[in-house]
Amino acid sequence: MSPPASPASRRRARWREWVALSALLLAFTALLAGLQVFERIDNLWRDQLGRWTRHAASPGIVLVVIDDRSLAEVGRWPWPRTVHAALLDRLALARPRAIGLDLILTEPDAADVHLAAAMQRAAPVVLPVLLLDRSGAGSLERVSPTAPLAAAAAAQAHIHLEIDPDGIVRSTFLREGRGDAWWDQFGLAVLRAGGFQPTTLPGRRAPPPSDASGRAWLRDHWMQIPFAGPAGSFRTVSYVDVLRGDVPADTFAGKYVLVGATSAGMGDAYPTPWSAGSDLMAGVEISAHVMNALLADLRLERATPAQDIVFALLPVALALLAVMWLAPTASLLGSAALIVLVLLSSALAQRLLGLQLAPSAAVAGVALAYPLWIWRRLRAATDYLLEESACMEQRRDLPAMQPGARTVDLLDRHIDGLRGASEQLRNLHRFVSDTLDSLPDATLIADTGGVVLMHNQMAQRHFGDTALRGQRLDALLRDVLRTGTRQAVLPEGRLAQDPQPWSAEACDARGRDLLAKFAPCFNTDGALTGWIASLTDISAIRAAERQRDVALRFISHDMRSPQSSILALLELHRMTQADAAQSLQPDTVDRIERHARRTLELAEEFVQLARAESSAYQLTLLDLGELLGDAIDEVWPQAQARRVRFTQERPPGPALCEADRGLLLRALANLLGNAVKYGREGGTVDCTLRANGADWTLGIRDQGPGLTPAQQEELFTAWRRLAPEGGSPGVGLGLVFVRTVATRHGGRIEVSSRPGQGTLFELSLPRAEG
Repeated sequence: MSPPASPASRRRARWREWVALSALLLAFTALLAGLQVFERIDNLWRDQLGRWTRHAASPGIVLVVIDDRSLAEVGRWPWPRTVHAALLDRLALARPRAIGLDLILTEPDAADVHLAAAMQRAAPVVLPVLLLDRSGAGSLERVSPTAPLAAAAAAQAHIHLEIDPDGIVRSTFLREGRGDAWWDQFGLAVLRAGGFQPTTLPGRRAPPPSDASGRAWLRDHWMQIPFAGPAGSFRTVSYVDVLRGDVPADTFAGKYVLVGATSAGMGDAYPTPWSAGSDLMAGVEISAHVMNALLADLRLERATPAQDIVFALLPVALALLAVMWLAPTASLLGSAALIVLVLLSSALAQRLLGLQLAPSAAVAGVALAYPLWIWRRLRAATDYLLEESACMEQRRDLPAMQPGARTVDLLDRHIDGLRGASEQLRNLHRFVSDTLDSLPDATLIADTGGVVLMHNQMAQRHFGDTALRGQRLDALLRDVLRTGTRQAVLPEGRLAQDPQPWSAEACDARGRDLLAKFAPCFNTDGALTGWIASLTDISAIRAAERQRDVALRFISHDMRSPQSSILALLELHRMTQADAAQSLQPDTVDRIERHARRTLELAEEFVQLARAESSAYQLTLLDLGELLGDAIDEVWPQAQARRVRFTQERPPGPALCEADRGLLLRALANLLGNAVKYGREGGTVDCTLRANGADWTLGIRDQGPGLTPAQQEELFTAWRRLAPEGGSPGVGLGLVFVRTVATRHGGRIEVSSRPGQGTLFELSLPRAEG
């Protein structure tokens, strides 16, 4: 299997995916906006915005409605034309500005002349025309009122309304017709009949006609009706009340009067954006809303497909940029903010500009950008992890992953693969961490700049309470100097040079001898990724080497010297003897004996020191008072030879402690022997044993010449032989043996002396419970 793609190739692949996804999503969004796939949803949003922006109903518009009460009192529909003539005569008395008679009067009637005369006596009257498809072939024909009525009317107008696919009336065309014959919408015609002339007509203009014959029916000025409110928003009076004269004349004076049917049985009612359930609005009232918008110059226009496409593409492009450059959480919040911004922008455009934008395509595009991109990134991440896990499975130098249960589901297989890869990574991390902690040396792992990333427990123990992570290596090792120089073992900037491993012996501020090693780390591409620094404490090795050198000098001189003297004496005797039977002279024998005893003494002290430094201690509970007496008995012959007396001061009870009897007896004998040897001949050695806190303190004082401060500093140094005034030099191991025994028992040895005042040795050992 080929290795996983490099970071550079993954970045290029990510850019290619983003460009492809952006192109597809932008094209898809443009298609949604151009084809108005979500037209119903957009219409519902526009309706809601219209209900939030309610307009005032003009008091200059009055409706005279044929309601159920009028039908009940006047009679069944259709009514005689004389009834309408009587209504017009009543309205004429109030002198309205114009009257819109929204009634279908296309069938001839004998009373048409009476109605026509009433129309001429009243204010300008506008009548509606019909468009009918008589042949059923889609060819519309105009059906006008009867000839007498058409002649008496101030204008004829169409009453057609646009019904959207969801059955709701939201718009109308202000102009309809063919060739040179055009008709205004009914409300516009009433306004013009009353003398109101809009400067410009609102609504989207129609393209130029493609039919040059002039027979095609054309429509222009597509107006979105800005409804002032629900049904009943305008001043409304009943037809029968006007007919009886129950309505004051000033109700209609100078007003635009629309006469039409509102009774449900008349069939002239439609659902509007303000309709709730079965609450319909009559056609005559819809015309009143058109008139209200024209009077108040309220313009509401549907956005063109091009405008909707641009409005949809802009936020989708921003969402795509967000998912590319921002973190997942930030891009998700950014997408949500863009959706809110789209809805807010469409609301402001309708409220301030009178432009109805379609936000659904934009919302859909923005909502799809985040999950599609995250899906692609998760897919890429999954594929990469699966490739990595497959590569890790092929590694023979690492523990194999446990195979997961085989499953048919693709997602489950990917999850199992990721779980295995994750488990392998955790195992490797644990393996590296355990390996690092198991190293016997202080080890630190740093990045390329020398900042510590990881360390083991030995490193923490080496540097004490210092927080290591985040520290710079050169700062941590500032006091670690190369052996024999004042140069730091890691000079500043050394890690930035050629990445080659190196090592050097050094010494830190605490006097520890160290071996510092530095090794670079590289990734699979050969690039430097960090450094591994290790500090090996070689103080014990160097101390052992120094002790070995001293021991070799001791063996080569001190132990060889007596043996050489014995051989020289024997050779001298061989050369001077008269015959083989001649015996040795007494002084020669004495000299040979002294040299032999000295050799034995040296060997004995060397062996005892080696035993004291070993770990094979046999601890028993013993009484220090009794042990002191045994030690005095051991040195009694030497004391008798120098006429030295011993005094003892002990506690009344036993002085118990846990100790190796043989080693501690030897240490006490060494102290007592030194007191006898270096004390005043015929003098006294004072021995005191007392309790001192948690310890027993045994003091041995002689009456010798005492020690200088310089001699006291070297007193417990191996192979240093002091010769106090009046005494012979020692081997140099006896007091080292005493200090070693005291330390191994958890105690200490202290000396106090002045020249001419004798010497006091105090041995302190932990007390034991009896």
